[in-house]
Amino acid sequence: MGIFHRTKVITVDDYAKKERIQEIFAQHHIEYKMKVKEILQKNPIDTAVIGTLGMNKMKISYSFYVEKENADAAKELLKG
Repeated sequence: MGIFHRTKVITVDDYAKKERIQEIFAQHHIEYKMKVKEILQKNPIDTAVIGTLGMNKMKISYSFYVEKENADAAKELLKG
């Protein structure tokens, strides 16, 4: 089943939280798909003038999708 038949239940940007969510879903036999997105955080100083000086940071977000009929149960598990 593709991601289009699923509902997004949570997005996190912390690796430890991602791992914990995966553990919770595995313990409760909830199938999920995870979408990983890389976000480049720009240096707030004008990069056109001075360059990036290595100050740009890569941020990764993890979005979890579950089957629609499991969405409410998954959300409840994540509250606890």
